[in-house]
Amino acid sequence: MYYYVYDEFIQDPKFERELSLVETRLTDLGISGKIARLALFRDAKTLIQDEIKKGAKTIVAVGNDLTLTKVIEAVADSGVAVAVIPIGSPNSNRMADILGVPAGVVACDVLSARIIEEIDAGDINGHRFLHSAIIEDAVAPMIVCNGNYKLMPTKRASIEIKNLTLPEPDVRAANPTDGRLEIVIRTQGRSWIGKKKVTVSVVPVELARITSPEIMKITIDGKSIEAREFKIRVIPNQLRVITGKGRKF
Repeated sequence: MYYYVYDEFIQDPKFERELSLVETRLTDLGISGKIARLALFRDAKTLIQDEIKKGAKTIVAVGNDLTLTKVIEAVADSGVAVAVIPIGSPNSNRMADILGVPAGVVACDVLSARIIEEIDAGDINGHRFLHSAIIEDAVAPMIVCNGNYKLMPTKRASIEIKNLTLPEPDVRAANPTDGRLEIVIRTQGRSWIGKKKVTVSVVPVELARITSPEIMKITIDGKSIEAREFKIRVIPNQLRVITGKGRKF
């Protein structure tokens, strides 16, 4: 049984034709199902968990990365499969791109092929995530890694926790099947000739704790929370995700 979660933004008239093509294709493939349309006062987590109790086996996020994040938080330890039909700009669908799922109606064929990968999830203070989380400007943070060693940047630092990301010029890709997260710490300084210099440290972890004397804001797959302490862990093989042949991990 498929359960389709339509995000609020795709109810804009400009997406009407694309959604119509998607729905027609799903019917042709024999995988249409119940639809939930999210709105300001409808809690996605409650809706999804209620349908799982009723027997839903595949939860499909129809929208963007934020839609997929809502689904991931809701499915938790249920064991159901998660999928995405990306709608909107490529910049708002980075996770779908890494999973090898093209935008719009073509995603229906990926869903029908049903190639399922078991991948890790990250957890920060009880919030599940698939892609990454970032603290843009941490003041005097203390990072305890795997419970046995500490990192204490002496300057302001940006701290990124990666689970499913593409490589960058200064950082390798994060593999969501290796049972760990990558903590990337960037601090700014100056070289001996006075030029600005960014120092990058990468630490693989299964568990970590980040604390600061000041309130920190962390953005977890597009959702922001604030605290003085963030408890971080990886949950190996926690998500069953439908991917395309062009997945990038």
